[in-house]
Amino acid sequence: MKHSTLRSARLVSFALAALLALVLAPSIALAEEEGVFIETVNRSSGLTGEAPTEEVSQTFVAHGKMKVASADPNGTDMILDPATGEMTFMNHGVKEFYKINAKSMMEGLSKPGMDQMRAMMEQTRVTVEPTDETREINGWNCRKYRVTKTGMMEIEQEVWATEDVDLDLDRYTDLMSLSGPDGLLGDSEAGHAQRAEMEKIKGYPILTKSKMQLMGTNMESETEVRVIRREPMAANLFEVPTDYKEREMNMPGAPSAHGAPAGHP
Repeated sequence: MKHSTLRSARLVSFALAALLALVLAPSIALAEEEGVFIETVNRSSGLTGEAPTEEVSQTFVAHGKMKVASADPNGTDMILDPATGEMTFMNHGVKEFYKINAKSMMEGLSKPGMDQMRAMMEQTRVTVEPTDETREINGWNCRKYRVTKTGMMEIEQEVWATEDVDLDLDRYTDLMSLSGPDGLLGDSEAGHAQRAEMEKIKGYPILTKSKMQLMGTNMESETEVRVIRREPMAANLFEVPTDYKEREMNMPGAPSAHGAPAGHP
């Protein structure tokens, strides 16, 4: 009788375990979704007193968020969440992070401050010239576009874009640059004009070469996409590790936005 009772208890336990597994299975599956992985090489030169640099960054897009991660284990990663307007910067070297909410930041600016920033951005004039020049870059068929930006600084770009991949990351890049319909320029004439020019670039940029002048110094940079693929991504990939400490932006030693990897699309 004792063995029969024990056997029944074990069967009940196994049944409960099986039922629990069935209940939990959907939630486990939902913890991952197919996302987009992008690997980019970022090169720069011309900075006074510094040698040319080359850095690899990895971009992950899933769960409504984008994460740009540095290949340096002690570097800085960035997470963008367009739904909340939040940008999170994680400094792995010191296990710290800080957050910027773009929407709150714009709301918190005084009207004179907003007007000044908007006036500076409205000075930028963008011109995009499509060309008939094509070439294959890293397996993608690309077309060359010449881009000129004048205003706060002079920038000349050579953009090679492909229509071989179906990828639209505008809502992330708009958040990062405070552009787009919800940005500083909003639905202004200058905002519409800038976006209309950039829309002449068809497809996703694979290689972008930039030349600019800043305070009398000539600088050159280059971003080259080497890999684009779809793969499962866990939701916690876009979360801050629990042992990281949050820092205020104005606290000494807090990492700056300039520490974020430059490989974002």
